[in-house]
Amino acid sequence: MRIGIIGRGAIGTGLIDRILTTDGLDLSFVLTRRPATTAERSPEASVTHLTDDLLATTDLVIEAAHPDVVARHGARILEHADLMVVSAGGLVDDARREQLVATARRHGRRIILPYGALAGLDALAGRSHTWRSASITFVKPPQAFDPPPADRRSASVLYDGPVRGVAAKYPRNVNAMVTFALATTGLDDTRAVLISDPARTDASLEFEATGEDGGTLRVAKHQPMIGVSGSEMPDAIAHSLMRCAGGGVGLWFG
Repeated sequence: MRIGIIGRGAIGTGLIDRILTTDGLDLSFVLTRRPATTAERSPEASVTHLTDDLLATTDLVIEAAHPDVVARHGARILEHADLMVVSAGGLVDDARREQLVATARRHGRRIILPYGALAGLDALAGRSHTWRSASITFVKPPQAFDPPPADRRSASVLYDGPVRGVAAKYPRNVNAMVTFALATTGLDDTRAVLISDPARTDASLEFEATGEDGGTLRVAKHQPMIGVSGSEMPDAIAHSLMRCAGGGVGLWFG
């Protein structure tokens, strides 16, 4: 499987290392805003422009940069390759998402949302489940938000409402919330609560989903933060890549 990476941050760098050390995986390209240096892993694969010729020799492209990448490049990528979207906020716009899904189906491709911070995605995304209600709460220290909260000295609820609204306000902070909503009751019917707490040095994520049969799934997790993401994110995305390469994925469209 030939894999292209968009973004060379912590997640992108971790994926490059995994691809270069795994039999059966080849690095097709790394799209960045600047040329790679000789000190970086596999600088010869670095490109600053995405071309159809490059995509034609790629099986899977992993977006690990920003939600805007999905809007700019998503449709063209799906004409040639599967697309794994790390920045799930890029799929919040319904018209854009429907257009991308239609493109994926037309070309026999898939849009894949990786596990990331969302433990339990397999159970949420099971095609046999119908969810009646869903809510998700994220508590993080103020320095882990982009943009940062106006008041960094006291705990405060930054948002309480539908996931669609919090994705517009904090597009780089709520990928797990968007993935959770798309896997359960949708962006408008899934409740999101985002809390800034200066007393915290880690982050906590809790969700609850109730099925039509009354069954309930609850998950709670804590993890240290690296920038705006949890410390487990690079490994979690790499795990999703390995599952995808083996034929298994969590939440996908197409």
